[in-house]
Amino acid sequence: MDVRPSRRGLAGIGTAVLISLPMQHGRDPVPPPSPAPTAAPAVGASGEASGAVSLPPLLAGTFIATVKTWDTTAADERIGHARAASLLLDAGVRWKSTGDCGDRRRPYCTSLEAIRYGTLMRTIDLRRDSGCPVTVTGGTEAGHADGRYSHGNGYKVDLAHNRCLDAYVTRTYRYWRTRGDGAALYRPPSSDPDPDRDPQAGPDEWFAVWADEPTHWDVLFR
Repeated sequence: MDVRPSRRGLAGIGTAVLISLPMQHGRDPVPPPSPAPTAAPAVGASGEASGAVSLPPLLAGTFIATVKTWDTTAADERIGHARAASLLLDAGVRWKSTGDCGDRRRPYCTSLEAIRYGTLMRTIDLRRDSGCPVTVTGGTEAGHADGRYSHGNGYKVDLAHNRCLDAYVTRTYRYWRTRGDGAALYRPPSSDPDPDRDPQAGPDEWFAVWADEPTHWDVLFR
């Protein structure tokens, strides 16, 4: 049987083409997106390819180092004023003295000479954890009360009041009791199973007491 193409069919096709062409707005048809390139398999130390992609050991170690800020086993080491001031500055912690000096023998200076490394680093941790401005206004200089866990022995710092820091301390720590001079004392809620134990009674790696004095927080880090 002789099969002839239908003019109506061809005209229909032509019409469809003519109708669809204006929809391109004069631009060439957009080609389909190319498939994403296949990543090369990671090669382990043995030279064998592995399907799992892992962080390079050097980069991973660098990341971990930025999270762990200091070695707690060195907490009782004593450091000099210049190094301590440099560590504070690098961490965004201010150091302020009414006499604009760091002489440990003068009470109007703010000295960091022979401060405990742990005390200094926990001050830096406070800046990072709270996100608040932190300004050290008192350290190991003369003029503070004596005692085993005192300013002079490197266990205490004075930190200037500011709205952010005040809110952080009273929100994070719990009221403990009122000191003899009227200062309200705050301490971590889980620092000691005995809430009435005196802070001078014995060692505790993460023990802290915050005394709310008129111009600053008098802070014991132990």
